Amino acid sequence: MNPKEDGSGMDDDCNCLYMPYGDGASFSGFRKDVWPVPGGGNLTFRGIKNMDATIAWALAHGLDKSTEFVLTGGSAGGLSTFLHADRVAAKVAAAAPGCKHIRAAPVVGYFLDHDNFKHSSGTPNTPSWGQANYTTWMKYIYKMQNLTFGTDGGLTAACEAEHSNAPGLCFMSPHMQDTIKTPFFMFNSKYDAWQLGSEFQSSWTTAAEQAGVLQYGKDFLAQLAPVQAEPKNGAMITSCICHGCSWGTLTTGAAGIEGAKTSYQHYADWYYGRTTGADSVHIDTRTPNGGGAIKDPHCKPFPAPSN
Repeated sequence: MNPKEDGSGMDDDCNCLYMPYGDGASFSGFRKDVWPVPGGGNLTFRGIKNMDATIAWALAHGLDKSTEFVLTGGSAGGLSTFLHADRVAAKVAAAAPGCKHIRAAPVVGYFLDHDNFKHSSGTPNTPSWGQANYTTWMKYIYKMQNLTFGTDGGLTAACEAEHSNAPGLCFMSPHMQDTIKTPFFMFNSKYDAWQLGSEFQSSWTTAAEQAGVLQYGKDFLAQLAPVQAEPKNGAMITSCICHGCSWGTLTTGAAGIEGAKTSYQHYADWYYGRTTGADSVHIDTRTPNGGGAIKDPHCKPFPAPSN
């Protein structure tokens, strides 16, 4: 996520640290003792300790000499970026005094607090659990993995203060992003394919489901409003129904329009300070897949073909 200043692409003159995760909570959980798995076995949750140890290792092996730093990730890693931007930025700022440009770039990690199409629920660790909505899953993970706040926890104290009556909301990016101090530029689809399939739990083949998808896009923009209200942040919101989106080619308007910029070009403008505030937030206002105008193969068809 190191853009060339002219916006022509990404610069490979950088050092990259890649962190795959396996804790199921975006590097946020910690339990001293193991968690029993129904049917036998145990799980160990050490996500935030892994995050802290990796950053400490990097700072001891060259990251302390950095001049620019970008924290980024996609999907669950995008959620990780929202959750830990300030935590990592503080560690880098303290140990790398020459690093004057610290930013975050979460990709497809803005998972809505939203009900599913059938308004169904489920019981944890039973066959019905897959029918629960995303918010219910996140509340369960918050408890299961012992997500706590502050230095020893994976969630921010600032968010805990804001949601003291429902601290589990701090595991969801729309509820905690307004407490992030680190400037960030987010990439997302308002019709995110994973969210439509796994949160809305729809294949959008019926008229009712298709109407629900259109409403989901409106709901996404409503929950995005706090990001737009913060001048230091930026965003690229596409109408392509995608999760692995073609950010290098996607724009907010019809292809071929003179001066139309791609997602990464908008990101470069924000990163280098050429745009700020409302000029850094770019939203494709069209219906799914640009109303049919976007032909990118990464965009899932709308309406979806019925089987």
